[in-house]
Amino acid sequence: MRAKFDHPGAPSPCQPLPPLPLGPYSPTVTAGGFVFVSAQAGVDPVTGEIPSGGFDQECKQAFVNLLQAVASAGASARDVVKATVLFSDAEDFPTVNAVFAEFFPDHPPARTAAVVQLMGDKRIAVDAIAVASGDGTA
Repeated sequence: MRAKFDHPGAPSPCQPLPPLPLGPYSPTVTAGGFVFVSAQAGVDPVTGEIPSGGFDQECKQAFVNLLQAVASAGASARDVVKATVLFSDAEDFPTVNAVFAEFFPDHPPARTAAVVQLMGDKRIAVDAIAVASGDGTA
């Protein structure tokens, strides 16, 4: 089965694109009926800057970027079946949980959360696997 690689700068009819990747990888790949989304940091997709307002705003921006990437591949938040949340400070775990619940209120996907060292001054990155059907019936 051939995978569909969604390249940076590819047009999206209704959704803004997530930030461009910082390396030689695809932001999203569709294969085997699933959409695989590379980790999305909490940066503004236009400026590449971390939003002001502390970890809460950076966390929300990461999830906005994640769902923009999911949408650019034709799926939605309801199609996400697995998420991985990487963040740099264990003290931020309550915020991670609250924001996760805000973005996935009804049927949250399976999730892994881990405290890790991230590149630069970024404090969170989120990746996901979604069902490619885009119909929200996962």
